Amino acid sequence: MDITPFVKKLLRADEKVLYCILGRIIEDTIQADRYIAVVQKQGDTALFLFSSRGIPCTSENDLAVEDVFKINEEFHLRQSEAHKDNVNRQSSIDDFDPLKNTEQVVDLCIGSQKNVRILLPDAASAKYLIGHIQKAQSRRQKQMSSDVNMTDSMSGLRKAESRDSLDIIGDYYGDEEDTTIEGFPDSLRAITNQLGIPGSGVDLVNNLKPTTAREHVVKHYMKLREEEFTYKKYYSVFCGTWNVNGQSPPMSLRLWLDKPNPPDIYVIGFQELDLSNQAYVFSGSPKEEQWKNAVRKSLPPKVRYRKVKLIRMVGIMMVVYVKEALAPDVPPHLIDADTVATGIMGIMGNKGGVGIRMTLHNTSLCFINTHLAAHQDEYERRNQDYRDVESKMRFKQFLPPLLISEHDQVFWIGDLNYRINGLEIDKVKSMIDKEKYKDLLSYDQLHQQLGRSDVFRGYSEGEINFRPTYKYNTGTNDWDSSEKSRIPAWCDRILYKGAGIDQVHYTSHPDLLISDHKPVSSLFTIEVKAIDKEKSNKVYEDVMKKLDRLENDYLPQVKLDKTDFQFKDVMFIEKRSEILTVCNTGQVPVEFEFINKLEEQSYCQPWLRITPYKSVITPGSSCEVRLEVLVDKTCVASLDASNHVLDDILVLHLTGGKDFFITVNGNFIPSSFGCSLEALVQMHGPIRETPTAQLIEIEQPGSLMSRDLTQGGRLYAIPKEVWRLVNHLWLYGKDQAELFLQAGLKKELVVIRDCLDMGVPDKIPGSVHSVAEALLLFLECLPDPVIPCRVYYRCLECNSNYMLCKQVISQIPEHHKNLFRYLIAFLRELLKYSDQNKLEPNILSSIFGEIFLRPPPNTLTRSLSSPAGKAKALEEEMKRAAFVKQFLINEYDE
Repeated sequence: MDITPFVKKLLRADEKVLYCILGRIIEDTIQADRYIAVVQKQGDTALFLFSSRGIPCTSENDLAVEDVFKINEEFHLRQSEAHKDNVNRQSSIDDFDPLKNTEQVVDLCIGSQKNVRILLPDAASAKYLIGHIQKAQSRRQKQMSSDVNMTDSMSGLRKAESRDSLDIIGDYYGDEEDTTIEGFPDSLRAITNQLGIPGSGVDLVNNLKPTTAREHVVKHYMKLREEEFTYKKYYSVFCGTWNVNGQSPPMSLRLWLDKPNPPDIYVIGFQELDLSNQAYVFSGSPKEEQWKNAVRKSLPPKVRYRKVKLIRMVGIMMVVYVKEALAPDVPPHLIDADTVATGIMGIMGNKGGVGIRMTLHNTSLCFINTHLAAHQDEYERRNQDYRDVESKMRFKQFLPPLLISEHDQVFWIGDLNYRINGLEIDKVKSMIDKEKYKDLLSYDQLHQQLGRSDVFRGYSEGEINFRPTYKYNTGTNDWDSSEKSRIPAWCDRILYKGAGIDQVHYTSHPDLLISDHKPVSSLFTIEVKAIDKEKSNKVYEDVMKKLDRLENDYLPQVKLDKTDFQFKDVMFIEKRSEILTVCNTGQVPVEFEFINKLEEQSYCQPWLRITPYKSVITPGSSCEVRLEVLVDKTCVASLDASNHVLDDILVLHLTGGKDFFITVNGNFIPSSFGCSLEALVQMHGPIRETPTAQLIEIEQPGSLMSRDLTQGGRLYAIPKEVWRLVNHLWLYGKDQAELFLQAGLKKELVVIRDCLDMGVPDKIPGSVHSVAEALLLFLECLPDPVIPCRVYYRCLECNSNYMLCKQVISQIPEHHKNLFRYLIAFLRELLKYSDQNKLEPNILSSIFGEIFLRPPPNTLTRSLSSPAGKAKALEEEMKRAAFVKQFLINEYDE
């Protein structure tokens, strides 16, 4: 079936479909049906890969762009082997026999990293496809020879991460590797791209090497003088947030989204998009497509919008649109996104946040959508969730990765879940009826903290003149009449931070009734900095002349306030930090960077973090560098198995100057977190009471066979620490809702750690959720997991056969087998209380599959950027869960 007419509908009028065929994309052992189209616009040609909801495709609505490869000098046909019949062929038009009806393989090489293998139904199809590719390459070579400064005119030659049919029209933003400029700072890229500074332009920018010291200095001085070459432009930004309680979208969202004066930018966030158990276990969700389409259809019809980015983590989703006329001012290579899960252990993404950043003209914008911890009294847990998202959100396309705080303007939306405290429900409802919102807000948990704590420090919120948005009886505007009868609260909020933001209105939309929350929206006018190219070129020339003079006359000089740092008695999951001050005492700007030592892969040990690890300091200025020590689950095992000494030497390199050596020393207090099972089953007393020399000895290979720390030589069947955690959860948490789904509090995890390591008190302190997270953390810190790494792939292979699964477990070491049996028995008992705790085998198997089964260390990590890599990772995730589920649904005996 020829789908060319459908493809044409997804492209612009000046983009022509030269050829379209159904084929298969092959990567490793993964194959996937894809429609392959050769598309031409003016002098440029690209290869589009379309996924389809059905084969054959029946309409343009079935199609979504998965990858786009520009046919340029980096695009090559190369030798391949036929997928069938083991017949060697060459990917050349002359090597395909149209009389043969066998499947044909075309191998493509895009750049130095990306290889694509395409399986086509017959030789004729391959011949036509290769013919079009070779013609495009020939045209490209002629263009390059006649105009070496040609820039990229194709609007669509960029990979799209997630698109629907209408979004594809003029929407070619994405995360493609070829537009990621490693090591090139955001603000300098924005300046050079728009100013015409030498080295700018799309083709040149896409091939830039890592940033030089001179470029960093140029960036710094251009930033200092940007007022000389920028002017102000104003745009409108619509931000909307809605907790949809797992419901499907209504017929229209126009009451919420359609505005008489269409805004320039739409930022739309959802929470609880999908409440099904499958949403916790699998990454895909049909709700995403439903709500994405609902948003697209509800945008103002008289204006064309392009989708900048869509990102989803379980039930938290956000999508950003800009007016089509504005799209050229939002460079695709400066768009990035990230997610932070604050659910238990960071595994469950039911709580947390998603972020999208972009640059408009010369102003960086960041949009954050979060769903923070629920329940009336859990404001400290909400505060912790905020801190986790704020500190862990990283836009990794940039080097170093950008933080939320490093953007000019930030908009934070979502179900923040802060409640009204200190008033009875009747009093709250009475004040609402009298519209005494200002008085009521004095009891609002978030309002009480804004400006008074580190929570949302620097953020502002507009005046609230609307009824609380939670909790309603679904389908009505009546307050919650369930047994719990929740106190009304402004759970759904929109905050903002940065200069040049003016809030126009802030309101809720009570006429949308499908959820127990009401959607909220806010309209802003933002001031952005646009660049006057003529003035900027003059400033640039002046900066370069000044640098030339400085570089000829001076060498970089700095002074460090100290070169030796001591961190005494560092403890597991407790962060410690010191400040190193670097002063520029010379006459020229200095770029410094911490560099790798000889034959080492990183500039510092895994327990140490340096912020910033590189920077530029102008003459007379200084830079504070934070040295942060944190022993967490990634490195605790190596320290527990060693002599517990923290020791590192940092090399601070001055570009064009000398190196400084900084020593970092300390000691680590051993913890049961990170000890091996072999050591744990030998220790009768708390680890803090065990001599260090004996701890080191029992952690050595073969120690279990030689001696133990017990008086009578008896070994524990399982670690006593695990028994204490499980016993506590059984006594106090077996009927607790959201057990293993809700994160614990960090301060409580520290107290639980001390309880296990010191043996006191008898009852484990902290909430049930903190104890549950401590159990998962304890198991995840084991150097060799509950099911040893060496049988990982055997477990994946036999995941669908219970008898084979049992056979694998019967062959693992006795202490591993005992711990596995004990934990499985505990989980099976928890499932008997599923009416109260809402746990199901799918949820538990997904959580504990990640904990019990880990691939062997030093296993080659598969790239998640390719469809095949993502498919393989999801396949392994499902197999791990399936293996554990076999023991949860079948009676386990030997």
